Amino acid sequence: MQTDRTSGISRRAALALAAVTLSGLSVVEAAPSRGSRLARGSARFAGAFVNWGETGREHVLQAWEKWLNQPPSSVIGVDFYGQASWDDFHSFDWVPGLWKKLNPARNLVWSVPLTITGTPLADVAGGLHDSDFEAAARAIAEAHPSAIIRLGWEMNISSMGWFARGHEDDYIAAFRRVVGIFRRHSGGFSFDWCPGWGAQDMPADAAYPGNDVVDTIGLDVYDFALDGTAAERWTNAYLKAPFGLEWQREFAASRGKLMSYPEWGVGQAGDNDYFVQQMHDWFAANKAAIAYAAYFDVDGLWPTQIDTGRLPKSASLFRKLFAG
Repeated sequence: MQTDRTSGISRRAALALAAVTLSGLSVVEAAPSRGSRLARGSARFAGAFVNWGETGREHVLQAWEKWLNQPPSSVIGVDFYGQASWDDFHSFDWVPGLWKKLNPARNLVWSVPLTITGTPLADVAGGLHDSDFEAAARAIAEAHPSAIIRLGWEMNISSMGWFARGHEDDYIAAFRRVVGIFRRHSGGFSFDWCPGWGAQDMPADAAYPGNDVVDTIGLDVYDFALDGTAAERWTNAYLKAPFGLEWQREFAASRGKLMSYPEWGVGQAGDNDYFVQQMHDWFAANKAAIAYAAYFDVDGLWPTQIDTGRLPKSASLFRKLFAG
């Protein structure tokens, strides 16, 4: 089973972000309280993608809730359909049913590939894989009719099989077609359009599929070991970077959409509780405009998992800030 998932943020793209630090942007040193300002709504920001565990992610997510003293079934879970091949894609059709069997009350963010490497986006846009998406939509609708469908995420990163550069029109047409398929199976689905943070390998907004097929504007954000202090990195590489957090806020507001953070985490730059604090404070300052956030609590290309004791400063602060 798929027990880990890397963010798709390439080292090359991350290092390119370091150039932003030379732009002369002023660094804002925040001095927030180290207590949570998310109050009773903290569960909305305490979701997670977790390991498979012995019987499925649900039991691991329950342990995550207990770790954070959140009420049972209160946090949102994240899972991924297969991406390696169309057979791999279909190998996950039974997984939504397992989530439902283990906990019918849980709601999910389902990250659904928009195509498979080697299959052009134009084929999806032209309907050649409608049956594949019909099967996925049916399986998810039966288990999670109110799921968030994060379709074709990180389309601005070249390593993704649905990388949109040079195929923006096909990406948009494919996204719109698949949304139509999913809507036929449940009117309760919502749809998350989610680039990777920063300039990456193309302008993310060139692949925006339209307000009528998007409910939330997501952003995947990870702490990378870029040049400068933790405070400088936060301001220059995340807050004010091209296609960073301030861009996302303006872009979402201009389209009347809520924001989301389906993946975020520390670890690539080591144990950085400053990043945890700043992400929390961003959530708190913008909480009325954010639908949900989910921590990537699985080790991928770097050790992102925060509840193992490997990142003690980050873990201690995370528990204080995101506790129920």
